[in-house]
Amino acid sequence: MEQTTSTAPNLFKHALRWGAILGGIGCAITGLLYAVDLSLLADWKIAIFLLVFFLGMVIYAGINYRKEAGGYLSYGKAFQHGYITLLVSAFISIIFQILLYHVIDPSIPEQLTDITIEKTEQMLTGFGMSGDALEKALDQARIDTPGRFTVAGLLKQFGWGFLIYAIISLITSIFVKKNEPQVM
Repeated sequence: MEQTTSTAPNLFKHALRWGAILGGIGCAITGLLYAVDLSLLADWKIAIFLLVFFLGMVIYAGINYRKEAGGYLSYGKAFQHGYITLLVSAFISIIFQILLYHVIDPSIPEQLTDITIEKTEQMLTGFGMSGDALEKALDQARIDTPGRFTVAGLLKQFGWGFLIYAIISLITSIFVKKNEPQVM
């Protein structure tokens, strides 16, 4: 008689694999945007689209794991899977950004700073800001923005990501979890 045993896939390995996939996709998209038009890297509409895309991919990866694990997954395990997936993806993306901004094309940080300040001015003007308030906001942007593209700035963003990815995982886990039916 043949005996089959069903074992759930390793959560960490599955999340690590999906994190690597999403990190690779993120690097490819960043590289493509850089090649097409550098200003796309500072476009808020692109950022919103990518956020929604990656949220969908994290949910998809979690549901994929749930299916491989037998069709049911607790909220806690769904959270762990999403969190690990996002951390690995972000780590890969940060390493790529450091290489792109400081090895491949060191002129990117200055260009992105100029683009970001220009877009900030357009946005604030669109909101009706003018005069001293506008100049003060732009002066602060000129001080703060360049630091976002340094190695330390990118690592700081990754550090903040630990909290942001936890919040995102708390949300995506709602869509991934599936409790086993209770037998009465």
